[in-house]
Amino acid sequence: MGTDRNLYDDPPRAIAGQTHGLTGHTRTYAAGEKIFPGDPLFGMVGDDEHCYRSHINAKTISFSAPLVQGNKVAVTVNGIAVSVIEFVESSKATLERIVRAIDINTALGDIGINAFIVEGANAFTLVGPGINITAVVTVTEGESQPTVDIQSDTTMKFIGVAEHTELSSNKGTGFYDIDDSVNVRDSGDIYVPVDEDAHPSDKESAYIDIEKGVFTDIPGGNYDCGCYFRSNKQDGLARVEVRGMK
Repeated sequence: MGTDRNLYDDPPRAIAGQTHGLTGHTRTYAAGEKIFPGDPLFGMVGDDEHCYRSHINAKTISFSAPLVQGNKVAVTVNGIAVSVIEFVESSKATLERIVRAIDINTALGDIGINAFIVEGANAFTLVGPGINITAVVTVTEGESQPTVDIQSDTTMKFIGVAEHTELSSNKGTGFYDIDDSVNVRDSGDIYVPVDEDAHPSDKESAYIDIEKGVFTDIPGGNYDCGCYFRSNKQDGLARVEVRGMK
């Protein structure tokens, strides 16, 4: 009779994307970009097929006061300059012209960035499909110039964590390439990279630093994914319990 044998020789540490335990659930999505095991993954509302890494895919640009006669507004999005917009009729009409200039810009349209007016506010929002958005907005000329505040956010929803599989192609190893089928753990325990400033402990709430794309135990300004840590951090990794989409 044979004896039990541990084929992995009891390794001293886990690897990113390694699942833990016999319970849990995995769903398959198509990679919308290059994805690495252990990445927290997000989906766009209305798209049940693709998954993406975390992105600041929304920017809300707010003006401290209404735009006035003579103001000129310069907008650059993801390094693409939009035509300078001059004040017309009213602050709202000027905002509408800014939004239209962004929406008809071919280069921005090619990467899927759209703009929307924030009703009841001196503001507009930029949204992109699973990409990071950067924006620079300045107001010049006129009798006064409102200051500009830009807030970052994501409109994407957390769907789970990329599982580890043996990954290799002619483009490289260790990652899911665009359009590859990605195994996503949407419930159950899995090991993930943790922010260097985080010090998680068992049963502590887990959050996602959207900009860095890693888990953390620091809530302020980070995405509440509904997960919980189930271990301390070791060698940059910790085990989290995923509890579904949020």
